Amino acid sequence: MLLVWVICTSVLLATWYLARPMPWFWRLGFLTAMALLLAGMTLPPEVIREWAGVVSSWWPWSQEPDLVTQQTSAWAHLILFALVSAWLCWWRADLGVGVLLGLLVTLSFGTEGLQLLVDGRYASLTDVGINLLGVGIGFVLLWFTPRRS
Repeated sequence: MLLVWVICTSVLLATWYLARPMPWFWRLGFLTAMALLLAGMTLPPEVIREWAGVVSSWWPWSQEPDLVTQQTSAWAHLILFALVSAWLCWWRADLGVGVLLGLLVTLSFGTEGLQLLVDGRYASLTDVGINLLGVGIGFVLLWFTPRRS
């Protein structure tokens, strides 16, 4: 578990460095999105279920007692990767499409690989596909957005 925390801390430090052209508010938001993504991908299942119980106690649309299902997990992957992708591409377009795609594809595979180091978690190629779909959605959303000047 120590190795997972060291890797996650390194990723967050790299995130902070990558986000340096962003205004402080957006930089902090990007760091928070990455921290949520890493936490959701690397925390043990018991902790995630406990957090889901807390969220479902105040989430008005939660009709099922078990908020963490395969479907909600897939939506979380998709939304977080789309958000991180669009955010990074918007603020760091100067890196070029190839570098951005390389970073995001590495993040997609890397977060799934990290799950192999956590007891009770497993990596899934389906999840990698959902992560990459989120990356693609982030790029497409950015494509239809007016360019920053």
